[in-house]
Amino acid sequence: MKILVIEDERRTADLIVRLIKQYDNTYRVLGIIDSVEKGVEWFVQKTASPDLLLVDIQLTDGTSFDIFNQVNVELPVIFITAYNEFALNAFRLNSIDYLLKPLNFADLKKALDKFLKTREAYVKNLKEYDQIMSPGQKAYKRRFLIKSGNSFKYILTSEVAWFMAEEGVVMAGLLTGKKSIVENSLTELSHLLDPEQFYQINRNTIVSISAINKISNYFNRRVIVQLLPNNLENIVSRERVQGFKEWLNK
Repeated sequence: MKILVIEDERRTADLIVRLIKQYDNTYRVLGIIDSVEKGVEWFVQKTASPDLLLVDIQLTDGTSFDIFNQVNVELPVIFITAYNEFALNAFRLNSIDYLLKPLNFADLKKALDKFLKTREAYVKNLKEYDQIMSPGQKAYKRRFLIKSGNSFKYILTSEVAWFMAEEGVVMAGLLTGKKSIVENSLTELSHLLDPEQFYQINRNTIVSISAINKISNYFNRRVIVQLLPNNLENIVSRERVQGFKEWLNK
């Protein structure tokens, strides 16, 4: 069993490793990630695939959900948090279990036992989901239904220059200069949009290849893009620069 730990408190991280070894000494901890930035970098550059994630929600530079918003992580998760149960209701369906701090062996054992019991079903459901979503060539989203006052309209995906998330709202900026609110999150959009046409350049922005007007070097090994129709400038995060260049060079 290979486990990746995401926890910014070193004492807690060391405790998690000890408890894992106490549960089963053959389990391997692939690493300890202590920030959103390092988490994204690990998943982008990973050479080993964990079977399970043990994840603290609150990190020094954000939350672990910021990692999942930037990279596609289809892995079972056990959350470790100081939050109360009510605050976690929105996330429980996406996790195997959650553990409240301070952590103890009994709670971790129950969570790992639960994971082992549900692992086979989890993998089976994930494969069935992939088969349903991708029975052959995947069909990507072509239109968005938009509410306009008391009526509705639709926009074509090909009309969109960029999607940007701010304070929980995702806006679609059109090549015509208009903007519309869409109901999908950036995480959902990353699965729905054609990756040949769209790329997520940072945690808040997905851009269309047809909207990129100019690309320039930026400090700290990043690049900055100007987007049509109004030359809106947006920075490609450092950990996504290489993937962005490869996407452009296809």
